[in-house]
Amino acid sequence: DSSDDEKKLAKWVQNQRVFYKYFLNGDTKHIKQHRIAALDSIGFIWDVYEHQWNAKFEELKQYHAEKKTFDVPKRENAKLAAFVLTMRSAMKKRNEGIVVQKNTTLTEERINKLNSINFQWESKRPPRYLQKPTSSWNIHTDYDQFYQLLSEFKDEYGHLYVSKMLQEWIKGESEPSNKEYKRLSVFVTAIKKEHDAYREGKPSILTEERV
Repeated sequence: DSSDDEKKLAKWVQNQRVFYKYFLNGDTKHIKQHRIAALDSIGFIWDVYEHQWNAKFEELKQYHAEKKTFDVPKRENAKLAAFVLTMRSAMKKRNEGIVVQKNTTLTEERINKLNSINFQWESKRPPRYLQKPTSSWNIHTDYDQFYQLLSEFKDEYGHLYVSKMLQEWIKGESEPSNKEYKRLSVFVTAIKKEHDAYREGKPSILTEERV
């Protein structure tokens, strides 16, 4: 039965990886050097997590070489964008002394590899909207700036569910690449009210062009 054979092979592969860890720790009775060399010769993957991490690292390295930035828009490459966010979050947690799951832990080797390509641990994406503190923004006078920021949010996340993302940020489940995105929920709520007023023929900041 092919399914039984696949299960046996999967178990065998798992055992080789366990035996290899023993070998690295000095216990060589489970697997010998010549077997390790033989498996290496066919590209056997000893550590799946490390293999996946290295693949994403190489992809990020290539992306930076082409785009000259590490800020990967989610709409362009969601998995690579998630990798960048995970690395930045992991470094932040590391600096704060918080334990991170194994597959996202930043070992010294990983940090050195990222530093070798001058990885930016914090987003450097320059905002395209008006350089003005959002605390002083007013929806009536700064509509265009809010609209531009909302457009950038949609480009990055592929949707306009600002409130949903805000809840994730508040809970610490993820972090916004641009802190100003946190203010967008207020803008979206205000725009909905302005749209209702527009439809009812009442005074509104929305014009036919804006709608």
